[in-house]
Amino acid sequence: MNKFLWSCAALLTLFVTVESLTCNTCSLNILGYCFEDAPVNCTKNQTMCYSGVAKFSADLPDIYSRDCIEPSACKNDTGSILNVKYTITRKCCHTDLCNRATAIQLPLTAALGAALVAVWSQWGL
Repeated sequence: MNKFLWSCAALLTLFVTVESLTCNTCSLNILGYCFEDAPVNCTKNQTMCYSGVAKFSADLPDIYSRDCIEPSACKNDTGSILNVKYTITRKCCHTDLCNRATAIQLPLTAALGAALVAVWSQWGL
């Protein structure tokens, strides 16, 4: 009886499906800030996560996105829509939640300016 139970357990492990890749998605993105970032399970064909940005030649804001992607679609694209040129740049990765947003980093001049304002406010200048 004991052998039978172990055989059944071994057989059941063969039928356990492999968990799919989990990637971050951003359904509402304004000016590069994601307001609704949520993890999502990818489909069987989507074996990579990506973070991407679309930049336009006209005075249009950049469009940022994060989601699951198929390996064949993980490439940079260029084109035009109504005489407006665009460039789409994608960065792809293979591990769970690897397409997280990076922390916002201030440029050196902005950081120095903020430090000077803090010092001046303490001295009452």
